[in-house]
Amino acid sequence: MSSDRTAIAQDGELTDAMIGQRKKILYKPSLWVTITVVLLMTGVVLVDQLLRPGRFTIERMDIHGSSAQVDAQTVERTAWLALIGNYFTADLEKIENALVRLPGVYQAAVRRHWPDTLEISITEAGAIALWYATNGSASEGQDYVNLPPDSTITLQPVLRSPTADRHTVIDAFLYLVSSLSPFGLEVKSLSVNEVGDWVVVLQSVTLQIPVELEIVVGKGDPVRKVDQFAAVFDSFLQDRLPDIERVDMRYDNGFAVQWRGGGSGVVQLAAYGQLGN
Repeated sequence: MSSDRTAIAQDGELTDAMIGQRKKILYKPSLWVTITVVLLMTGVVLVDQLLRPGRFTIERMDIHGSSAQVDAQTVERTAWLALIGNYFTADLEKIENALVRLPGVYQAAVRRHWPDTLEISITEAGAIALWYATNGSASEGQDYVNLPPDSTITLQPVLRSPTADRHTVIDAFLYLVSSLSPFGLEVKSLSVNEVGDWVVVLQSVTLQIPVELEIVVGKGDPVRKVDQFAAVFDSFLQDRLPDIERVDMRYDNGFAVQWRGGGSGVVQLAAYGQLGN
């Protein structure tokens, strides 16, 4: 029997003793500890090579997109200034955020291109608005607002609001632009102060001589009140646009119109749906 098992082992078969020995080796804790340490050290060396300064550096910036409003060199310079790290560690979102703060850049997308390039795609803004922070201080902080590419605005509008209301005033402005454009009116300025009083200045774009009119909204939703004005404007006021100087919307059941050249500045009250003369 012994000679038979030896013969089988010699033919490439494993004996019970050999199998047991291999199991002891596989389940030996020190072996796995050694393997784990080797793998960890290998990983550390690889990560060190990836993160080490001077390795896998970004050498080029490729700029894609139109350049009617935005200078490509300005885009590239801004991207270089925002770049920290190498090909693998560069924070692409940080670069994109830096780019969209440039006047005229509505959107920016940055991606890696092996082995040493960042590709930058720029979507230009349709128009640029000026925004001023009115936080009760003597000096107003100024910033740019890049408006969507489909904006059909001929003016450079001015927006004013406390810093906390910045997005609210931008959203209201974009809505008013779309709702008033059918009447040939553009928003020249939109402002809200610290106590929530809104004022809108409109300008005609259909008349040969541009005419401005001021809408005093007061507190409340400026979008709803300007929509109410637009409904009456379309029916009764459009032909008299050059004569309108100021509209006061701070009434529950109507608004007051102040006419140009009124001498004493007589104000007339108009209910929604009819206009007094």
